[in-house]
Amino acid sequence: MFRSAEALLRPKSIAIVGASDTSGSGWARAVFDNLAHGGFPARVYLINPKRDRLWDQPVYPSFAALPEKIDLGIVIIPAPLVPETLAEAAANGLKCALLYAARFGEGGDVEGQARTQAVVALCEKYGLRVSGPNCMGSISLREKLLLYPAPRVRALPEGPVGVVFQSGGTFQFWLQQAAARGLGFSYAISSGNELDLDLADYINFLVEDEHTRLIACMVEGVRRPAALLAAAEKALAAKKPILLVKVGRSAAGQQAAVSHTGALAGDDAVFDAVCAKYGITRCPSLDDMIETALAFSQGRLPRGERIGMAISSGGAKGLFLDYAQEEGATLATLTPETVAKLQPIIDPGVPAENPLDTGAGLATSAVRFTECCRIMVADPNVDLFAMYGMLPITAQDPANAQAYAGVRAATDKPVICFGRMAQNVTDLGRAFQAEVGLPYLHGMPATVRAAQALVRYAARVRSGVAPLPAPRGLDLAGAGLDCALAEHGLTPPRSGFAKTPAEAGRLAAALGFPVAVKIVSPEASHKSEVGGVALALGDEASVATAAQAMAERVRNVEGFLVQEMVDGVEMIVGARLDAQYGPIMVMGLGGVAVEAMRDIAIRLLPVDEALAREMIGSLRGKALLGEFRGRPARDVAALARAIAGLSRLFLAQNEYADFEINPLMVLGAGEGVRAVDVRLARRSS
Repeated sequence: MFRSAEALLRPKSIAIVGASDTSGSGWARAVFDNLAHGGFPARVYLINPKRDRLWDQPVYPSFAALPEKIDLGIVIIPAPLVPETLAEAAANGLKCALLYAARFGEGGDVEGQARTQAVVALCEKYGLRVSGPNCMGSISLREKLLLYPAPRVRALPEGPVGVVFQSGGTFQFWLQQAAARGLGFSYAISSGNELDLDLADYINFLVEDEHTRLIACMVEGVRRPAALLAAAEKALAAKKPILLVKVGRSAAGQQAAVSHTGALAGDDAVFDAVCAKYGITRCPSLDDMIETALAFSQGRLPRGERIGMAISSGGAKGLFLDYAQEEGATLATLTPETVAKLQPIIDPGVPAENPLDTGAGLATSAVRFTECCRIMVADPNVDLFAMYGMLPITAQDPANAQAYAGVRAATDKPVICFGRMAQNVTDLGRAFQAEVGLPYLHGMPATVRAAQALVRYAARVRSGVAPLPAPRGLDLAGAGLDCALAEHGLTPPRSGFAKTPAEAGRLAAALGFPVAVKIVSPEASHKSEVGGVALALGDEASVATAAQAMAERVRNVEGFLVQEMVDGVEMIVGARLDAQYGPIMVMGLGGVAVEAMRDIAIRLLPVDEALAREMIGSLRGKALLGEFRGRPARDVAALARAIAGLSRLFLAQNEYADFEINPLMVLGAGEGVRAVDVRLARRSS
């Protein structure tokens, strides 16, 4: 499944194709100079059929003329020349090529697409690996292989962060800013068009690298979804967090949707579900990914979700509370013992509570402030801790590294330092951060998000990735469907099928009024849109009249479904096969307005009751399931069982690709749910 990036990132021999002293050859010289700066950590050869010697090095006319087979070819030539050059190189044993040039089919260019296919054919024929094209190279810090065509990367520090960016232009700027904040790197790859080696291959390499502890990515598209999931699961098992910024909120997956479930499960929403299942932290911005990477870089994970915080400002405390509520963070409740220890230290009249405002009296005393922090972080109710702290910019700024380091030394829990806003970071500040041994984050919103990322990731590490069970070929034909629904906590309402309007009226009388009547027709996937639903009908005549009106609106009528009326909160629960990532669950507030409201949660299957409750709790309208405007609370436990039941039911069969219940009526507490309208779509051949 994974292709090796070894020859790209740890080559022993390198050939630079396109080495020249003419104008426009600056990238080749820049890469050569970077290799020289690193003391030529690999054997380097130059290739140019029009030169004999260059940069005090012999120049060879081709790969065939080289004295050895080459691990990595640095190919810096115009795109039209690449296929022929690679054909000669691969025939002479080249293991991997790094292609910088564009014009390989971007924007639908026909000639470029032909070049791509030619290179892909070489990969298949010779087992050649290719990085790029349309990229800015790669950087192996431990090996001193700086294959980025500019000297600025020489200042990047070595460290535990592996980086993969599909955007070459953004790549360098993020590395520089992350380094300015104190992050160091093991490997950094600008992956470009990913003609061969791709995101999954690079993540797999970084997971297997013993020096990489954290992986940061910028993703524009996923070429091999199954391989990415395998790499992400491998990273989770190795406790190597993946942080990711993904661009593009495509609606392409919604164009051909034949159900509400399909329409709601757009590409980006499903990718969020992928991240949730595999412990990938999706960051809202490149800046945010730096803050989150710093928080993860300490290598500590919380054992729970309860956050403690200390600062010497009441206003900042209020802001922190706002941000915590927005992010759904759980704040710790301090024990009486902790409160008793804090009260004599903080300013008189200030409550000893979490978040803690110590009062202005401690603002200039790092010793007393960090004493409070040590007391709070020791509280058994605190799982991770955030404390205010600013990095010194000049030698005149107050700084007490020993006091802040003492908080870290006093616990094995994650500890984050944070400032109210962003600040300049100088060499002095980076040195101070390294001495303290704690990350210093910019701003309270980013701090709360980073803390929540630690909480979610730690929870996923503890739970792991639930495997998909093999389907049992469950038969859902005919009456078997209702039985299967009931067995999985999805009890249908009492109902019957009638072929004619008159028969529908008689059936309704037998069931008992009031009833609902729904048309059964292959032309009515969404019944309400064609006037195929009538509700709360109270007598036989009104049922027959409503059914007759439906028959006149729709040509191909198979009959009518007559159901008992059920009173409850309307939900939608659907399972379907996503084209990229496999079976998913969609649930949310249902009814006819579901696509307009879009108050939904999406997860990859399987979904158990605990995950179902998490999905329910994430809804904006979850209050409707509680006591609301004089109505009793709904049976949330039955709803969770129904969601988990649909997960098991969908995975047990292999005939249907889309299985939707809308509405699923949630009755009063203890009364269960009713699967009022069930819609199934078969898998295409």
